[in-house]
Amino acid sequence: MQKVIYRSEIENYTKQMEPVVVTYIEEGQIETFEGFDTFSIVAFDWYDIKDMEADPSQMLLYLDKDDLFIICENEMSYKAASGYFTEAPSNERAMYLFFKNLFKGDTKNLEELEDRISDLDDAVIHDSSETIREKILDTRYEVLRLKKYYEQFEEIFEDLCDNDNEMISEEFLTYFEVLSNRCDRLLRQVLNLKEYIVQVRESYQAQIDIEQNRLMKIFTLVTSIFLPLTLIAGWYGMNVKMPEFEWAYGYPFVIIICLVTIAIWAIVFKKKGWFK
Repeated sequence: MQKVIYRSEIENYTKQMEPVVVTYIEEGQIETFEGFDTFSIVAFDWYDIKDMEADPSQMLLYLDKDDLFIICENEMSYKAASGYFTEAPSNERAMYLFFKNLFKGDTKNLEELEDRISDLDDAVIHDSSETIREKILDTRYEVLRLKKYYEQFEEIFEDLCDNDNEMISEEFLTYFEVLSNRCDRLLRQVLNLKEYIVQVRESYQAQIDIEQNRLMKIFTLVTSIFLPLTLIAGWYGMNVKMPEFEWAYGYPFVIIICLVTIAIWAIVFKKKGWFK
């Protein structure tokens, strides 16, 4: 029998499954792959990789010599599994087709994700707003989630290809090795995207640093110009009798000194290229 079922329906198929399976699954003693003498269980967290908001739901594959059951945790995973599942002359082929359909379109999805990261990389140069930062963090989260997603399949296919309990014939081991290689390529592509988004985040931080340095440069210019003016103001603000106080042109003289001071600093900064 080959069938997609809900997890709550397991008890209806106890005649087809090994007696220990129901208790084993209900107790939650499930890892990515577990092979027994007469059956194998594959467990993985599935979610729609195109939807960042999608919650993971567990899928279980039960395989023995006569049966293949795809056991789903909820309605979302049931609909997805039903779409991936195709009946075949043998359980091994049905399981192979299931995983093949599950990975269908993933390469295109990763290419689209790479394009989005590339757009972020270009946007960072012209925009260092909080919106860009949030997009970078969201994309980084998506890449890390995909990394975890494909890592579990890489482990599953390694164990399946070991075929310790000989549930899979030699003929179909080659097919699962193909799936293993495909999963490995997808994972390597995700790892490349992980490095790419790290570079984008570093570029964003560098842009922030440049803007902060530019701001500090402006503060330095203003401070450098007004520091001597403050000194002059403090000097003439002292309660001390100075010759300029009795001079008819004393006030214009101080103004001229201030303007000359500003002009000198402006010339110095321009020669140093600080106004660029």
